[in-house]
Amino acid sequence: MTGTGEAIHLSGIVLTESHDVADQLTRMEITGFNREVGSRLGDHVGGVRLIGQRWSYRLSALHAHRYFAPRLALVGDSAHSVHPIAGQGLNLGLRDAATLAELIDANDDPGSLRLLAAYQTARRPDNLLMLAATDSLNRLFSNNLQPVRVARDLGLAAVERMPWLKHLFMRTAMGLNA
Repeated sequence: MTGTGEAIHLSGIVLTESHDVADQLTRMEITGFNREVGSRLGDHVGGVRLIGQRWSYRLSALHAHRYFAPRLALVGDSAHSVHPIAGQGLNLGLRDAATLAELIDANDDPGSLRLLAAYQTARRPDNLLMLAATDSLNRLFSNNLQPVRVARDLGLAAVERMPWLKHLFMRTAMGLNA
């Protein structure tokens, strides 16, 4: 995130927790909250200080069976919602809108069932893939079993040491390889 004069290094952090723990974190006083988040992130990020507001959302995966009805298209969060772990919800919605705009531009009737079915055919695979990917990432990073933690840490270390792979992941997350 773009820093400010008082905080040059900013990050948005998403913690995935059980409802009870999420409620505790939301009610926790700021000093304790900063300490808790800092201990979870480790020393490599430096000190953690809350400068914005905390939010708590009950998460659930959502994916519409159909993206359209007569003269109606579902776009973005109305068609699908993904775990915010990778920050991809907005990107998916923008890709939905761009695809629909291209199809509308190339057709005489913007609400035809043929056009709307083509929109669903074009966008559904990408959205389902991201839903599966974010769910898998959430499961991977919320699992504290020792073998899973070791494999996760080794995988992250490997990606960190391979700039080309890290770059590929970053481009994909930005929607540039899609």
